Order: sequence, then C-alpha cells, then structure tokens
Amino acid sequence: MANLEQTLVLVKPDGVSRGLVGEIITRFERIGLKITAMKMILPKHGDVDRHYELTEEWMQGVYEKAKKKYADLGQKFPYSDHKSYGESIKTGLVEFLKSGPIVAIVLEGEQSVALVRKLVGATEPMSAPPGTIRGDFSLDSYALSNAQNRPLRNLIHASGTVEEAKKEVAIWFTDAELHHYEHVLGSALYNSSFFLPKK
Repeated sequence: MANLEQTLVLVKPDGVSRGLVGEIITRFERIGLKITAMKMILPKHGDVDRHYELTEEWMQGVYEKAKKKYADLGQKFPYSDHKSYGESIKTGLVEFLKSGPIVAIVLEGEQSVALVRKLVGATEPMSAPPGTIRGDFSLDSYALSNAQNRPLRNLIHASGTVEEAKKEVAIWFTDAELHHYEHVLGSALYNSSFFLPKK
C-alpha cells in the first residue's frame, strides 16, 4: 500500500532569478512525484513570518548545524546561544523570501516529504552532494553567507516533516487551489497488479 503524502516546495528568489525553476521541477517530475498545486507569487510578510515559525526545536537545529560547520573549519562561531542565532536567521530568511517572486509547489507521492528532502540536498549547498538540487546548482556556504551577513542562497525550501508540510501547504494554498487528478504514472507506481500478466 502506497504511503502517499503531500509536501511543500518553495523555489526561493535566487532560484527564480537564476532561471532554475524548470530544472528544479523536472527533478521532481522525473522521479514520479505529482504536482497538485503550483503558483508564482510575491510573498506577503505575514505569510513568510508564519512560514518560518520560531520554535525552540527549529532554533536549536539551525544553531547546531551552523556551529558544527564552523567547528569543522576550525573557526569560532560568532553566536553564543541558539535563540540569538535563530532570531537572526529568521529575520534574514523573512527578508530574503520577500525580496522577489517565488514559486510555491505542492508535490504528492510515496513518502514525498523524505524523498523531496533527499533530492534537494543539505541545507548548505557547499555540503550537498552532487546529484542533489543544491549540490548541482549552488556553491553557497555558511562561511560566505555569514561573512556577507545574509541568509544562505540555497535555492529552495522543502518541508521537513509530514506535520510541517500540512501546516506550510495551508499557509501558501487554499483547498480550492489543490488539484485532484489522475496521474499517468499512478498505475505504474502504485497499482500492485499493473505489471502482472494479462489474463
């Protein structure tokens, strides 16, 4: 039985301005994910603010990732705690996402949240392996972005969990904007008897 999920992807202003929208969408469609909603928008502050919810878990996560990267490079991390770093990162992310048009996409498929995260690659493009979207199309790093006092230009946002995806989809799309239709790969991917001999 297929575990079909929906997940949210945002192609950020750097991905849009670099003309990578088609390349990014192709990666998702080629593997068999179904687009159930898509639109280009200039984000409003309230939507972006709700999207980057400042939770303890999120702040701790971004803090630990960045701190480890600095330690690996033998550099001193400039923030003393996760809250100050988290607040700084959120401010930058909100302003960055509002800086130009984005393309918001809802994808559906078998374990789509984890699959999309795998295709997107590590948060820091410099650490993302070749073959991932960030690894193939960006070389940005924590060191460079912090030196320039700006957020990472990592092209894309992808929901981290099924619960996060549900919340984020509701921020960017109404129910009427989510489309239900037969995908041509539906039978080939999810129908267990599709490739059995015909009687």
